[in-house]
Parts: sequence; C-alpha cells; structure tokens
Amino acid sequence: MPSATMAGMAITAWSDDIALVNLGREPQLSEDFSTLLHSLDGPGATPRHVVLDLHDVHMLTSSNLAALMRLRKLQKLSKKRLVICRIPDRVWAVFLTAGLDEILETCADVGTALASIQIGIG
Repeated sequence: MPSATMAGMAITAWSDDIALVNLGREPQLSEDFSTLLHSLDGPGATPRHVVLDLHDVHMLTSSNLAALMRLRKLQKLSKKRLVICRIPDRVWAVFLTAGLDEILETCADVGTALASIQIGIG
C-alpha cells in the first residue's frame, strides 16, 4: 500500500506490516472508511496492522460507527491489529457512550500506537 492522499484521508505505508491512516472530517469521513476498507480487503490487498488517527474527526455518524466495526472485524479475521489514536473529546464521548472503549484498542498518540504494534510483531 503506497502512500496516498485522498480528499481528506492519507494512508501511509509506515512499514511492510503497518498502515498509518489519517481520516478526514464528515462528510468525507464516510468515503474515507469505504476507501480504507477496500485498500485492506480489495483485490490484491495485503492485510496490514492499522493505526487510525482520528485527530481531524469532529463527529461520527451511525454509518461511520458501522464502518469502524467492519474494519475491526476485518482486522480480527486477518489477525492484524487496529489501534485508534488521537481521539478528540467529542468522538471519545461517543466511544464511551457506545461502549467502544471496551472493544477497540486506543492510544493517546501515533508514536505510542506504532510502537505498540512494532513491539507485538517484533
């Protein structure tokens, strides 16, 4: 997965095994999730661990939450980790209300998320 920027979303191949994804704001966020899922599960895609940076995300819709759960399921099936970081307070409140803090792996920052994955695969 080469580095790419798509209208608000940037996917960076941090290593052969890790993709760093910066999601954009809604309404682009819904399209970002779709593009991300396709890049990880589409034809010729190589499963990778994913660090999902939410620092630009200001709100989540029910569709966004459903896409996030599809991403989580895809990562579990491929035995790859999904680590979500830099979650804004408004989005964190949604995570807490929906109980997502219990089922999603989160980190405060990108560096910690990347290190966590690298230690696990090293």
